[in-house]
Amino acid sequence: MKKKLVLVITLALCVGTLGWEKYSAFAMSTEMNTPKENTITLFENTTLLSDNGTTLGILAPQTVTILNTSQRRVGHGEGYLVPIYQISTWVGKAWIMPFNAALGEQVPSQANLELFGVEPIYFDPGLTKPTWIQLAPQTVKVKSKWGDRYLIETQNGDRWIAPRYESLYGVEEVRREVQLQSETKLLRSPSGLETGAALSPQKVKVNEVWRDWYRTESWLGPVWLNLPEMDTAVGQSK
Repeated sequence: MKKKLVLVITLALCVGTLGWEKYSAFAMSTEMNTPKENTITLFENTTLLSDNGTTLGILAPQTVTILNTSQRRVGHGEGYLVPIYQISTWVGKAWIMPFNAALGEQVPSQANLELFGVEPIYFDPGLTKPTWIQLAPQTVKVKSKWGDRYLIETQNGDRWIAPRYESLYGVEEVRREVQLQSETKLLRSPSGLETGAALSPQKVKVNEVWRDWYRTESWLGPVWLNLPEMDTAVGQSK
């Protein structure tokens, strides 16, 4: 099923970045196993830290090999845990706690990505070069995946996106009928946003499937049905 990309052009785009509060505790937690992705790509300048949290220097954007992985607590009060990575540098082994990075490398994909919110798109996977264009909610074709960042096809060429709102990776476009065995709730998305409406037992034409969820057109617009008793495609959620 072919779909046109719907673009929302903005004069200015404010992209929120994760703001880290000054941390009150820098004690290292119990070390965890090194992840399967043994490299991490830094998209922006990243501070090098010693074992006790002091600054050793600044590392420019590049791909580095992970020697070890752990967690550190940041924020006021109890704060929260964030991952940190030990790497080899010109000052010896050091830790990084990157703001903007991705583990491993791009993985080729031919899957679809369902967007439920208006999303900005970028020229680069580091999301540092905005196009000043946004996509309206729709289904897009993914060409490669890098963590929670996706290279997608657009009318203006391949662009990068990192959904801020709910999204479904691995949605399959279909043309089929499903039989509802009992009264079935209609939801705006698989996350559980209900419409307050339901369908009685009947046959329903669906146009997308993700795991045990089916999308259909209704008098309310596009809605999703949860049918766990049926054979479905397997996908991933953001």
